[in-house]
Amino acid sequence: MIEATTRWSITRRKIFTNCARRYAIKYVHNNNKTWINNKKKYSSPWDLMISTSRSVFFELLTDLHRGVSWSEKLIQSRIRFELTSQLISFGITYEKITNKKRNKLILYAFIRIKKILGNSIITKIVNGTIKEWSFHDRIKPVMFGHIEVYCSPDIVYRYKSKWHLVRLNFQSEKNQPYVDLELCSMLLWSRYNQYLPNIEQKFAIHGLFYNNGKWRNYSIMPSQKMLQESKQLLEKDAHNMNLLQNEFVKTMNPNKLPFAKSSNYCIRCPYKISCPKV
Repeated sequence: MIEATTRWSITRRKIFTNCARRYAIKYVHNNNKTWINNKKKYSSPWDLMISTSRSVFFELLTDLHRGVSWSEKLIQSRIRFELTSQLISFGITYEKITNKKRNKLILYAFIRIKKILGNSIITKIVNGTIKEWSFHDRIKPVMFGHIEVYCSPDIVYRYKSKWHLVRLNFQSEKNQPYVDLELCSMLLWSRYNQYLPNIEQKFAIHGLFYNNGKWRNYSIMPSQKMLQESKQLLEKDAHNMNLLQNEFVKTMNPNKLPFAKSSNYCIRCPYKISCPKV
């Protein structure tokens, strides 16, 4: 018997809503070791650049929290080391990628970090205007009924009388129709944190999204109604994910599932090599 979906995250949701095939390959395996071992792991140089940008930025935050500042030269050095390591780990060696292309990727990652350091929220953290702040990873879930929800904010800070929950996306989609409800899922995390108030009105929520060369700050003041709608969205997602799993396990053939509606979503797909749509 296949186990019901018990995990939810915004990343899972994005993949699920964009391409059933990609979701099934990445997350559904019915505890089949052969299927797990045969899944081809691949990340494009572009995706590795994005993940490098994020990881290096959080290294910078770690030192900043200790009172240690980074120079631009150090940022570039860390990007070069991390990206080169990631490329090699995925078999993208010097024979498969030119120095010119690798240097461009390093530059793109540096630009992302440099620009986010100029964002008003991050600037206030760096210059000490915001004194009470912390950063978090997304590997620790909170329980919502029987579902493990990965919804922790990337940054939490207190400014004046409010707590602010911030989510970072180093490469966002242009259209995000459910962005309010997706961001509101961070309130579920706040309810399990003993250091934060259990009152939605005490919070402001921010999404920092990088798209088309710019960081955009999307801010909302959450309400009890929005939180309730966010919970309903989560429950509906889990239900639909289970329906997909039940359909997939009949054949364990992802190519019989619906493909992405837009070919733009296929560009960065790590499973496009064997996809009949491409």
